[in-house]
Amino acid sequence: MAKGRKAPRRGASRAQSAPKRKGIPGWLWLVSGLVIGVFVTFLLQLEPGREEVRRAPEPPKPANTPAAQPSTPKPQYDFYTLLPESDVNVPQQPAQPAPAPTPVPAPEASKPAANGPSYYLQAGSFRQRSDADQLRAQILLLGLDVKLENATINGNQWYRVQVGPFSNKDSMTQAQRTLGGNGFSNLLPQQR
Repeated sequence: MAKGRKAPRRGASRAQSAPKRKGIPGWLWLVSGLVIGVFVTFLLQLEPGREEVRRAPEPPKPANTPAAQPSTPKPQYDFYTLLPESDVNVPQQPAQPAPAPTPVPAPEASKPAANGPSYYLQAGSFRQRSDADQLRAQILLLGLDVKLENATINGNQWYRVQVGPFSNKDSMTQAQRTLGGNGFSNLLPQQR
């Protein structure tokens, strides 16, 4: 037969788990008392009326100007009584039409030449139009011309984000640097 365990004493587990509390050591009381004493002594040494601490006295105010009287009188408004009495004659002249605003031409570097090749940068190709529109909006914020182009490849609809057209390779390279500096690294140059 197996040996049975001894029955635990009542309250034995409590006595073992509770650590004995030690009091604050005497040296800590001594150091804290000294620090408090030095601080109180420092406070008692401060004198609020010492000459080095006092401010320079303010010059006295002149006695002939009373402090209760305002320096400027309050303004009185008479326009409520004057306006109804006044009559303004306005000559009748025909209004001249405003000059028509002149359209601001786009920079010539981004316009393709009529007879030369045009260059594009493909910034991305997406199956979802919303993804293509999001990329297009980001590039528009950089100030570049962007358009979406639909393409059907193997029966699937794709949306290409095209930056351009550019009339020469230099303007395309400049746009490529601008896009690269803003985190667009996978750009595919195209010539049409």
